[in-house]
Amino acid sequence: MIIHMVEGASGDEAERVIDRIKSDYGLFCESIVGTGSIVIGVKGIAGVIDEGRISELPGVDRVIRITEKFKDASRSFHPEDTVIDLGNLKIGGKNLTIIGGPCAIETEKQALDSARLAKDSGVDVLRTFVDKSRTSPYDYRGLEIEKGLEIASAMRQETGLPIVSELIDLRHLEAFLKAGIDIIQVGARSSQYSPLLEELSLLNVPVILKHGMGNDLNEWLCAAAYLMSGLDRSGKPSHRGNPNVILCYRGIRAFESATRFSADISMIPLVRMKSHLPLIADPSHSSGDRKLVERVAYGFVAAGAGGLEFDIHSNPEEALCDGSQAVTHEAERIVSTSRQIHALLNGYGVETGVSLELMGTGGS
Repeated sequence: MIIHMVEGASGDEAERVIDRIKSDYGLFCESIVGTGSIVIGVKGIAGVIDEGRISELPGVDRVIRITEKFKDASRSFHPEDTVIDLGNLKIGGKNLTIIGGPCAIETEKQALDSARLAKDSGVDVLRTFVDKSRTSPYDYRGLEIEKGLEIASAMRQETGLPIVSELIDLRHLEAFLKAGIDIIQVGARSSQYSPLLEELSLLNVPVILKHGMGNDLNEWLCAAAYLMSGLDRSGKPSHRGNPNVILCYRGIRAFESATRFSADISMIPLVRMKSHLPLIADPSHSSGDRKLVERVAYGFVAAGAGGLEFDIHSNPEEALCDGSQAVTHEAERIVSTSRQIHALLNGYGVETGVSLELMGTGGS
């Protein structure tokens, strides 16, 4: 449920609405101050609320029930783009964030060489994956967690870049936090594992939520809502939830086998319309072929993705994990060209649910 206050409503009037919802129904509210108006979002099972008791309060314009099941991730609930602050880096909104690095840490030399290559290419965040969820138990699944995290920390120290690493096992969460992982990634295979999502909802550490290989849009955004809602099993707010969620699109498994996954490019502007969360895309895992990565990356950015995450490896021919989809020195061109495309097209088309008018172009 969202409550629109009349234009010019005071903060005290908004607080009175929030106090009534909290006292009468035990639900948590989030107020969003826009240009000249205040919108109050209600978190929890809002069906218990008597709309008349809320509508009668001073300053209330209208009460709207949200039918989407991913309320916290929905643009209806939160109209403005979410921008996540990570030190000097801003993720979301009109920003383009590039994440790159090896698919997995194999050795210290391989990891540091790949980290230097990624930094020289101009990425903003470094991939430092210490654990891998693989289809076969005979595939390379990473070093021991402690050793992997030690190397990940060395990669950050070497480059000065923030680092992201995928968390597969909840038993490793404390070690990740102790190592200072800047962004925790939830992989495609874990994207609907609710115990993991619920545990990460207790944190404020940014979380990248990959698109599950069998997820539709509703399922993916509902997974994001698990991270954000802070609701317990009875639907009551138990904590504020984690607002720092980043969506990462990689496509789904379909009948086409020529590419690793089928990536529907129209999902990019559609997700931007439906959700306020930062959206990036992965051209490595969607294509599965380094010869395709560059053009697929440009397509994602042109479609409105607010960033990329792709594999950069210093020696992909010898890689123990996904070397066929990792790029090397062409990464610099991918980063620079993606930034040019983003700058050229930023403002075109449907990006935040409204077609933005181009200034000084005559609409051409």
